[in-house]
Amino acid sequence: MTRTPRTGGPIEELLERSGRFFTPGEFSADLRTVTRRGGRQGDVYYRDRWSHDKVVRSTHGVNCTGSCSWKVYVKDGIITWETQETDYPSVGPDRPEYEPRGCPRGAAFSWYTYSPTRVRYPYARGVLVEMYREAKARLGDPVLAWADIPADPGRRRRYQRARGKGGLVRVTWAAV
Repeated sequence: MTRTPRTGGPIEELLERSGRFFTPGEFSADLRTVTRRGGRQGDVYYRDRWSHDKVVRSTHGVNCTGSCSWKVYVKDGIITWETQETDYPSVGPDRPEYEPRGCPRGAAFSWYTYSPTRVRYPYARGVLVEMYREAKARLGDPVLAWADIPADPGRRRRYQRARGKGGLVRVTWAAV
């Protein structure tokens, strides 16, 4: 590599030498080498950025029609980054492999895990919950109570007509 001869005078020399005040290191006499002070401490940020506690397998359920598998990297209980899973079984020697799976549409919804609009509790149609609680009090068995609701045409019609009209109530996991 050839070096362009210097054309400037004392001002160029002054500017080149003043760079040492803005760089955390020591310049060689010919200004070609910079020896950094402090070792590789600046790399800690980048190493921490890609570190993780565990890798879990997941899928993007929202707006995802393929349910493609993803490697989700978790640090301190928070998803830090994701990559597409590549261990799907082969589709055969006469077809091209279907890898990697995972489309931008599904990946765009990875933020949904921490969204304030995400549903985090079970909800059920209020009319159906009322009928279930009444049937469970009457019959005692939860399975028989759920089976009893659609068995009666009047009750079945009542909860079917409530569809699409809101009326969802928050229930507990034990009640569902």
